Amino acid sequence: MDEFISSAVGEHDKTLVQERNYLLRPYREECLNYAEVLASKLPIGSRAIESLIRQVVNLRMKGNSKFWLKQNAEIMLHFRCQWIAGSWHNFCNSIFTSFIHLQTV
Repeated sequence: MDEFISSAVGEHDKTLVQERNYLLRPYREECLNYAEVLASKLPIGSRAIESLIRQVVNLRMKGNSKFWLKQNAEIMLHFRCQWIAGSWHNFCNSIFTSFIHLQTV
């Protein structure tokens, strides 16, 4: 990208610098540590995420005679994530605790 930027002029130069910085920001902030991810044997491609979206969202949430309001669908997806992550009991306890706290205030 630096080669393209060095040959660009005017607004084109500004745009290329802005786009390069956008792409490099996660590396600078150490958000993307591919060596650590690979060492943990986790997937680094988007295929797993796309497959998960298809399985969870499309097959579970969409279908014949299924209709969701946006806010209800988001809540159901959140519930499903809590269940699959094995944190359903903690999630429920936090809801009950916050409800009790609201009642005492």
